[in-house]
Amino acid sequence: MRKTICFAVVSATVFSSLSCSLSGPGLEKALESAGGNRAELESVLAHYRTVDKNPEKYRAAAFLIENMPAHYSYGDRKITAYYDYAGKILADRLLTPEQQRDSLLAVTDLKYRDLPDHTVPDAQIIKAGFLMDNIDKSYDQWTTCPWAGQLSFDEYLEWLLPYKAVELQELDAWRDTLVAYFGKGLEHPLKNDVEYNTAIGVADMIRNDAYHVLNRYGLYTRAGLPLLSAYLQVRQTYGDIPDYALTAVLAFRSAGIPAVLDETPVGSRGTAATKWFVIMSDRGQELMSEWDLATMIGGSFFPYERGPKVYRNTYAINPERLEYLRNAKYLYPFELARKDVTSKYFLTGDLSVPIEKSVLRRIKDKYVYIASAVRSEESPWQIVDFGVMKRGKAVFHDMGREVLYRIQGFDGDTLIPISSPFILHKDNSIEYISADTLDSPQLDKWKNNTL
Repeated sequence: MRKTICFAVVSATVFSSLSCSLSGPGLEKALESAGGNRAELESVLAHYRTVDKNPEKYRAAAFLIENMPAHYSYGDRKITAYYDYAGKILADRLLTPEQQRDSLLAVTDLKYRDLPDHTVPDAQIIKAGFLMDNIDKSYDQWTTCPWAGQLSFDEYLEWLLPYKAVELQELDAWRDTLVAYFGKGLEHPLKNDVEYNTAIGVADMIRNDAYHVLNRYGLYTRAGLPLLSAYLQVRQTYGDIPDYALTAVLAFRSAGIPAVLDETPVGSRGTAATKWFVIMSDRGQELMSEWDLATMIGGSFFPYERGPKVYRNTYAINPERLEYLRNAKYLYPFELARKDVTSKYFLTGDLSVPIEKSVLRRIKDKYVYIASAVRSEESPWQIVDFGVMKRGKAVFHDMGREVLYRIQGFDGDTLIPISSPFILHKDNSIEYISADTLDSPQLDKWKNNTL
């Protein structure tokens, strides 16, 4: 099927465990973190050394295993019961999408509210056959699909190879499920001189199929646990933009289209999404969507929007975040597999903000945090990144401009403000704001929405 298609067209607990499992770099440390599942991972490496003797596949397997301790799944098998119940609810056509959503929310609150607190590293549960199947299928697509040939090997590792796109995603046969559901157009592609066998052309085929078969009814409210199995994703009758953006990334990858998921740590000011997909064109350009499968690919990405940060969901561990995890005295729950891509979207600036000596004496850690002002009475500040203290100044890189910020530090007990609020203006200048004026409507334009 794959070749026919190609030629046709973490919580704090997680961070603590990772700190131990990745006490040193390298493949061996990752294998040690697998515990009793080590033999499964070693058999994958052995397969590409002795059976399928492909050096690139071996490197792909090593990449997945070496970075695997950053990735985790549900550890409580109650998730199977929840997904079974969800499947029955979504199959009941007598229920409206609102009723289906509310039924799943009710059962979540009743039985499954604590499931996200019970996770296990993928390295301890993943099976060799599952991993090799993902490697073989993605590698065949990279080497045979015309719309994936623009990828370098390193790009292939992030844009096509990974067996999951977000944490807690079910370790299921999503590549087969989604291409079967959304890939009908690939069997009989429309041939023309412009889009035939191109990434954008194939992506549009996927989007067209999704438009006709995905029962999409937007209900942008909480709907119980996210439905992260491929079987349920194609049957979900409701959801929010992140749900459908994830479906887009997985659907594109299932057809061999290079795709990644980008996100903001705070909500936008207006209509932009908090998560969206990006594909790589045949010319090596990163083409952003405005949000999910319903929007045009490669259009203008909300030119009127501004934000503090944009992060890319990666498979590889971010070494700066790993160093933070190992050395910080206070651990904010940053995901390890994130890459800062803010400068691809917004005008950015580096910050070096002086901190008063009297305040510095209260701080017990070299790491400091920058928070974006958000429109919320309960939690008016949202941490978006960490930085370090250098010579009495708090240093941060690639911060989005035209945003209201405040810097926080760890006093040995909790995070406290260590700077006055300030606006980072378009010209990269800083304007300090009196704390007692933060509720002024005149400052709303510098604030973001909550998620």
